[in-house]
Amino acid sequence: MNLFQSKTWKNLKATPTIRTERVPIAKKPAPLPSKAASTKATQDQRSTASSSRAASATARSRPATPSSDDHGSSQPRPNKRKASRQRSPAQPHFDDDNDDEDEDVSAQGPAATLYKRQKTGRKVDSKRRIRSDEAFSEADAGVFEMIHAADIASVNKKSKLAVSGTTEKVTVELQYPSNSQRERYDLACGNDTINSFEEILEIAKIVADVYLTEEQKHAFCDPDSGLIRQLQKANNFLSSIKYTMNKVLLDGFKKAVENYNSAIEGLLEEGALATNLDAMHHLPLRMVHFILQQVYDRAVSPKVELLKHYENGSDNIYGELKPRFISEALAEAGLKSDQIFVDLGSGVGNVVLQAALEFGCESWGCEMMENASKLADAQEKEFAARCRLWGIERGPVRLERGNFLQNAAIIEAITKADVILVNNEVFSQELNQNLIQLFLDLKDGCKIISLKKFGAGGDEVSFRHANDPENVLVYTELPYYSGSVSWTGVGGRYYIAKKDGKRLEGL
Repeated sequence: MNLFQSKTWKNLKATPTIRTERVPIAKKPAPLPSKAASTKATQDQRSTASSSRAASATARSRPATPSSDDHGSSQPRPNKRKASRQRSPAQPHFDDDNDDEDEDVSAQGPAATLYKRQKTGRKVDSKRRIRSDEAFSEADAGVFEMIHAADIASVNKKSKLAVSGTTEKVTVELQYPSNSQRERYDLACGNDTINSFEEILEIAKIVADVYLTEEQKHAFCDPDSGLIRQLQKANNFLSSIKYTMNKVLLDGFKKAVENYNSAIEGLLEEGALATNLDAMHHLPLRMVHFILQQVYDRAVSPKVELLKHYENGSDNIYGELKPRFISEALAEAGLKSDQIFVDLGSGVGNVVLQAALEFGCESWGCEMMENASKLADAQEKEFAARCRLWGIERGPVRLERGNFLQNAAIIEAITKADVILVNNEVFSQELNQNLIQLFLDLKDGCKIISLKKFGAGGDEVSFRHANDPENVLVYTELPYYSGSVSWTGVGGRYYIAKKDGKRLEGL
């Protein structure tokens, strides 16, 4: 009870002078870091376990079909299922996942918050060479076959130009950071696949952030008068004036592109871009995903309907592993530029191309679906052109058609492979067993990335099961998170199995 409220005090006749003292109350001590971390870890474990259970339930109850424009691997699989309806390929998916990347605080101006570099946890592959000698040479006078953005431009009935009645063509050519030819963009056509304005702006930001030193970057990223600011202002102005776009406005954007081109050509003549690339040993993930999206938009999107033509009764189902997941899994497997990667069931070749670009390794794929194989070939051709435009050296790419259990070239490549990917989410037990037999010929140390184990599998090898071929595989279980695969929105588990023939010694 407070002293001033006591009965004794109330009975006193005199009113004394009251002195008040303020005593600070000690704050409760903050929890120790180890305890806080332990609590956070416990919460994360519960969250991961919950996500894993949800993923397992989802995988059992739904077919592994893509949600949108994802077109992944296919091989003989159980259960007859229909492919889900794909959304418009105009919605990009390669560069949607940068959550695991650190912001590049060295970038200035518009590029500072719009570009993120590769996370620093990955070991640098010092053997990886980034610059393409061909792209910075005078070979073929820098001219080669490619699909220009203007080549696939189609008039959109709802485009601003169609509404305003403007029909005059306004074409702009963009210089990439190499001695290669420019790419043509048609600014006066609505386009369902490529937004010319946004793509050109993004290319400029990537070039400034990746190819330039801090000193060189100033002319591009100055917030008031930089070249990127000029492009941004022209693009913003065009976007804000609805239904009144005209040639004068388009010419303003074209002028900004010409100023940008002049600056890039100056750096090329100085040899600055080649010098800067020679000092690099990796590509930022957002750049990798952006280039892959360019390839997909030009080679696959115009013919995406081909991927909906499934044969009745077919066991071939598409299920796509997203680019961020692939980046993490291949890095976890330790893929390097001097190694060989094989994708068994490669679909339209997305993962094969990503491995060749991101890691610079020799990359193989095998697909038995005819339409997917045709689009994969188209992607491979455009991929080579895009890498030359960007001045990037990519690893050799080899795409095969047919059953990977029977294709002679793939069987030989597997014996030399360092990392193999098998999206076996819905493979039958028989197909998984056939794969185990195939894996007996792998070299020791080869790693296999899969969504399921290929058999019952155990950590211990007993004499009773000494002849089980699966005993040569040592599994590591790892988590994948939401947005990693096309058939479910929740996370789950995947496996990296390592071939270890010594496990059977002494049995």
